[in-house]
Amino acid sequence: MPKLRDSLNDMSIRPITASDWPAIMAIQAQCYIELTPESLAVMQSKWQASPTTCLVVEQSENIAAYALVHPWPQGDAPSLDTPITLIKSHSWYLHDMAISPAAQGMGLGKQLLEYVINQATQLSKHGIGLVAVQGAKGYWQAQGFLPATPSSTLKAALKTYPADACYLYLTLD
Repeated sequence: MPKLRDSLNDMSIRPITASDWPAIMAIQAQCYIELTPESLAVMQSKWQASPTTCLVVEQSENIAAYALVHPWPQGDAPSLDTPITLIKSHSWYLHDMAISPAAQGMGLGKQLLEYVINQATQLSKHGIGLVAVQGAKGYWQAQGFLPATPSSTLKAALKTYPADACYLYLTLD
């Protein structure tokens, strides 16, 4: 993967396009070492369900990060490696956010999350849920996400994630 610039000046956040998927899949493979990466079909199902909320960070004409975000009920999560279809919900689910190893430490994750939160707020969403994996619970809590008591359907979904998986929710004003 080409080296990314150390500056955020030439960064843009935009919706995913079909030509972005090879780079997205490469980033996923580089970032998720404690779980089996999801298939292209499963990843694309999130995008197909909500194409305007699934995003990439493009920097120096390279994909540096991505976020798969889609409507999903508060207090619940889709099972890992399972395709989804569009559902109506007042909450969003941040299914996946990954930063290329070449771009880590540059603040892209914070800017991408801020973009998602601003978009959700503008659309009057109640909040954003996610499942933290690979020791990321502390990172997400530092961003304002809080643990929630899992429902029976969430407990079933969490069984498809690694043992350290934790559902968190960010309530938006």
